[in-house]
Amino acid sequence: QHTAVASLLELINHSQSLALVIEDKHRRYQSSDNNPLSGRLQMVSVPPIYPVLHRAIEENTDFFQSQVLWSQLDTEQREQHVSCVDLFYRLHCLAPSASICEDIICQALLHKDKAIRLEALHRFTVLWHLTRETQCNRTMSLSRSFDSLCVVVDSLTSADGSISAAAQCWLVRALSLNDVIRILEPILLLLLHPSTQRCSIQSVKQNLTADREALWAELESGPEPEKPEEALPASRSESEETEEEEVKEEEEEEAESEHTESADTSGAQVSTDNSSSGSAPPSSVEEGGLVNGLRRVESEHTQASDSLSSEEEEDFELEAMARSRLLKQEREKREAINSLFRHVLLYPAAAGGWRRLLQGLALLDSLLRSSPECHLVDALCCTSLDTSSAAHLNLVSNLLQRHQQAQDGRCFYGCLLSPTSSPSGPPSLLVELLVSLCLQILRSHYPSYLSLTPLDLQGNMEVQVKSVTVLTRIVNQLCFTVRGQGCSKATLESIHKLLTCCKVQQYALLSLSASMYVSQKAADKGASKGAELLDEAGGLSEESLVNLGVGGGQEQCPLQIELLKLLQALIVLEYHVWPGGVASAVNSQPGDPRESSPASTPLAREWQTAVLFQQSIKAAQYVQSHPITAQGMFVSAAARALQPQYGYAMHPHWVSLLCSSLPYLGRSLGIIVSPLISQICRNMDDLVKLHEHEGGKANHKENIAPDYPLTLLEGLTTITHYCFLDNKKSLVACDPVDVRNARNAVLEALPQMLSSMALLWGVVMREEFQKRASDSGHSSKHASTSVYFKSSKILRQRILQFLLPLTGHYGVQLMASVGVVWSNRKSKRRHKNKVLPVASEARLVIVELIKSLHTLNIETVLHLVKEVVKRPHQIKGEQKATLVDIPMLQFSYAYVQISAAALQENVAPLLSLLRESVQLNLAPPGHFLLLILNDFVNRLPNLDSKKDSKDLQEVTQRILETVGGIAGSSLEQTSWLSRSLEVKVQPQVCVEAEEPDDTEVDGEILAPLLDMVYRSDEKEKAVPLISRLLYYVFPYLKNHAYNMPSFAAGAQLLSSLSGYACTKRAWKKEVFELFMDPLFFTMDASCAHWKSIIDHLLTHEKTMFKDLMAMQSSSLKLFTSADQKPMLLKRQAFAMFSGELDQYHLYLPLIQRLTETLRMNSSPAVSAQMFLMFRVLLLRISSQHLTSLWPIMVTELIRIFARLEKSLQPEKDVSLTKVVRGALDRNGPVNFSNAELDMYLSACKFLDTSLAFPPEKMPLFQYRWAFVPEVDVSRYSGPENALIEFEQECTPHVVRVLEGIQERYGALNGLTEESSTDNLEFPLLTQSSLSSITQLLPFLRTLCCSFQAPPPSGQPAAHFPIAEYPAASSHIVLSRLEDIIENEFLDSMES
Repeated sequence: QHTAVASLLELINHSQSLALVIEDKHRRYQSSDNNPLSGRLQMVSVPPIYPVLHRAIEENTDFFQSQVLWSQLDTEQREQHVSCVDLFYRLHCLAPSASICEDIICQALLHKDKAIRLEALHRFTVLWHLTRETQCNRTMSLSRSFDSLCVVVDSLTSADGSISAAAQCWLVRALSLNDVIRILEPILLLLLHPSTQRCSIQSVKQNLTADREALWAELESGPEPEKPEEALPASRSESEETEEEEVKEEEEEEAESEHTESADTSGAQVSTDNSSSGSAPPSSVEEGGLVNGLRRVESEHTQASDSLSSEEEEDFELEAMARSRLLKQEREKREAINSLFRHVLLYPAAAGGWRRLLQGLALLDSLLRSSPECHLVDALCCTSLDTSSAAHLNLVSNLLQRHQQAQDGRCFYGCLLSPTSSPSGPPSLLVELLVSLCLQILRSHYPSYLSLTPLDLQGNMEVQVKSVTVLTRIVNQLCFTVRGQGCSKATLESIHKLLTCCKVQQYALLSLSASMYVSQKAADKGASKGAELLDEAGGLSEESLVNLGVGGGQEQCPLQIELLKLLQALIVLEYHVWPGGVASAVNSQPGDPRESSPASTPLAREWQTAVLFQQSIKAAQYVQSHPITAQGMFVSAAARALQPQYGYAMHPHWVSLLCSSLPYLGRSLGIIVSPLISQICRNMDDLVKLHEHEGGKANHKENIAPDYPLTLLEGLTTITHYCFLDNKKSLVACDPVDVRNARNAVLEALPQMLSSMALLWGVVMREEFQKRASDSGHSSKHASTSVYFKSSKILRQRILQFLLPLTGHYGVQLMASVGVVWSNRKSKRRHKNKVLPVASEARLVIVELIKSLHTLNIETVLHLVKEVVKRPHQIKGEQKATLVDIPMLQFSYAYVQISAAALQENVAPLLSLLRESVQLNLAPPGHFLLLILNDFVNRLPNLDSKKDSKDLQEVTQRILETVGGIAGSSLEQTSWLSRSLEVKVQPQVCVEAEEPDDTEVDGEILAPLLDMVYRSDEKEKAVPLISRLLYYVFPYLKNHAYNMPSFAAGAQLLSSLSGYACTKRAWKKEVFELFMDPLFFTMDASCAHWKSIIDHLLTHEKTMFKDLMAMQSSSLKLFTSADQKPMLLKRQAFAMFSGELDQYHLYLPLIQRLTETLRMNSSPAVSAQMFLMFRVLLLRISSQHLTSLWPIMVTELIRIFARLEKSLQPEKDVSLTKVVRGALDRNGPVNFSNAELDMYLSACKFLDTSLAFPPEKMPLFQYRWAFVPEVDVSRYSGPENALIEFEQECTPHVVRVLEGIQERYGALNGLTEESSTDNLEFPLLTQSSLSSITQLLPFLRTLCCSFQAPPPSGQPAAHFPIAEYPAASSHIVLSRLEDIIENEFLDSMES
């Protein structure tokens, strides 16, 4: 049977060959005019089997159904395998369709029964090995391979382990027998299918530009009918319609080219038929749009030039210059963008070729995944595409040349050019072929002028992603190869040559940059004005020719992810295969005449290397002979990669790439990690701020992974620890200089990183607090802030893992960064009534973070703080001008407060910090923070050792000396011989809101500090210190003009120090002089401090109060004679006001004699001050002690009211003529002097105070009836309401004064008696001065109505306002009286 079948197959093969030759001759000479054989006898070999009979065998018999031969390949008939395989292969080659035999194999390989599938794999293995020699002969007209190989390759990744294992065994054995080209042949035919042809974007742009120029020339030439139609580019539709037919014809012609002498001629005829269609298919719609655009621009330019007038030329020139400048900038930007797309290849038509590409790449990926030991890649590196050894490879070679021809700008179909005419020859090694094909597929896009479906765009994107995946697998396996022990230098050179010839790194970087640009363009919508102008000016750009899709950045993510994996593998491979190592990659570039001679000395070589590296790192394009890590494109992409516009989904992949590539970055390490760290910190900060302000409700357009902050934090930890810590476990040797430069760059970013850690730590603290509140039942549920910070425990661990290793060798730098962060987190406002600094919540988070580092105990922290304060310039870069000594002391104060318990055991570190810091030339706030720290030391109980006490006293002395020097910096000598000082006339510097004034701090803590430092037997040691300090403070207290903040702070300090009797020698004399100074009362709210100071002065000096009361007014020589008595009386009143209740009641006889003396020949000013003293006596002397003074006070009050009444009375002893003539003069308003108005106001205030005093504090004012009416006489109807004869009715003084004012002023001033519903309370008078006596009217009217009984029913009530008596709260009344009297003493600052 086998012999008969073999004989028949030989006859069929011979008949097919003869039939093809006869048909070819007939077709070739039939259309020829000069047939050389015309008229001659011809001999023709007739096929043994006529074509008609051959067609009948194909259609009417099952001869080609070789199921029998396939079934005989079982294990039971092994002796028949050779002949069966030979016949089966011949039958497969001669069958009318290749699918006949392929169907039989594939049905068995894909059978549902697992046993049948395993048997089919065995039979295929037999078929494969026994056809190895048969495929190489050239005895048949066709040479076909088995496409069922694709099914076997798919089985390599089968989920069934036995199937994949069987396929794996076949693959390993086939590779060991050098069958790699046979395995790849069907895959290569898929990847090189004519429907996947592509051309360079430059050729398409050139053709489109030429077509536009031709159209423009035609439009300008006018309506010439003889214009040839060939000038217009033909449509591509005809070629698209006939594409499938051409593909079939091409395959048949290429298969017959080895056997028929007319194959090339036939191919040429095909080329002639299709050459008219052209290679670039622009759309007619777009051409029209471009032409219209050109016409529009031209017409606008013409119209503008025609309409120009001489007046508009200047404006037009300016506008043209601005337009030109904008166009130049946009052209540069457009040029940079276009450079990203010049590597692109364009498909001429949307023929669905991406499906074949995707299938071929999937098969290739399966092969690479199934050979983890790099057998396949090793075979690819050793095998070339040799067509002389296998006839069936001719088609692969032919398609490869045609693809190369199309990329070079020529036609895909037609006769092949000679290899020398092509600018780039076909690759020789299979690995080079596969890498080139993958790169071509990666670079291939659909043009923008084709109408495509979304499926085509998506399919091409999948093809590109798969091509990068295959490339990555090849590169990874090459890395595995070069890492082996026995890798030769020749192998390394060949791999380096492969990367260089195929331009793998260049195309990978260009593709990544273009993809990132597409993502950014989708995020930044809207064209700039310059882009619009450039579009108006016309011109095609490479970007406009590429169909980038409409999906935006999300569509680019899969491609970018795979490209990053490829770059990661390439970086590692470059490190191993680069000649002399990557460090030597920046040697002189070939072709550069300036670098033709290498440097002779090592220093010159190092300089040359650095210069070339800088040129490469700054270049916008790919620079040959430099590795990826030294390319400006890569560094720029890495610096921008984590920006939000490039997509949050890509950030983890970029972080992974850069972290894994750290040992290979070399000189670029510091350049890359610095912007990367900054961007990571910004992204984390933005996420935290978004969470804080919006409650975790993100408004990003894209979803961010919940573990996004953890990913960034882990990447930051990896990068920082690599640069900071010794990487002894690293397998890659790094240049110490590169690591040191990177370490310096990371040190500059350390404050920013610590700030981000503090923000994250704040989130952790809030999350844990809310969780504890939820667990304890105080909250109904745990209100989780955000999905990004839900896992606070893991976040806490990651933060500590980042910081803890840095505390060892970089503790000082870490603490300096704490100072920078502390300084940046300034409080927006200072706490009111808080002199000592209070750390804000943001700053307390920093303290808690440092406290959580278990490697930093309090002794270590204070030691690091001391080192930073001694050398505050620890942080360079952007923070170079920032001194961190003061923030460090502020931090240490807050830290010591929280860690007080640990500090009690050992105060030596804090004393050491104080001792070292006080010797430095710190800015003023630093010394007062030292005071604060010193104050805190004194709160600790165990300072019993004499050495510590002595050290503390020494530090305190130095601090006080320095503080005094700082206070004296704003003082100057009154004369060059005098030792007295005065305040310099200079504007007051506004202290920052968070920094307390120096003297404020002194006043708050200095006195108790000294009391603690100097024990009871050492108090006298403090007096010289205080004297030296107050020597600089008293000049501020003498000046009230332009240093009120310093005046108030000095008063606070003096108030604090004067509380200790042992210090009176240092201030007694100066305070008394200040008290007698004419400007003593020119102050503001600092009066409270002066009350304490005067009280201390009178308390510590036993006879001081008595001497003050007995002082003669003539002793006040600084005042004028008229002001001496009232000013002395005011100071005597203030002295009593400064004391406590009943403190001076024993001196009442002296005070009584004083008042009696003053009543003699008293002036209005003296009377005013006397009533002020009376009011002070009401507040400072109890009612039982004040009885003897009441007659004097009431008599003086009656005298003043009587004087006022007399002044308001009209004169009656004048003639009628005089009355009529002088009515307005004598009965009109009275002109009181200011002194008189002050006297009357002071008297009314004394009356107001007496009436307002709470009854429980003082018995009812017994003389009230003499001043205010208690009964309305006009309504009284009780007994004894008639007056005794010759007796005058008793009218209260208030009523008399009120009537007098109304009589004198009422008619003239039009005073109205309007009712008021306001609820008035005593005291009623709060104003400090009067401009007219009429301002007392509301007060007088209220008094007239407030103490009368309510009217009987039926009678109208009084229409004047009534004050509430007694007041509801006696405490409030007394407090108001205190405030009013205190303000009474103060003089206006303006006066």
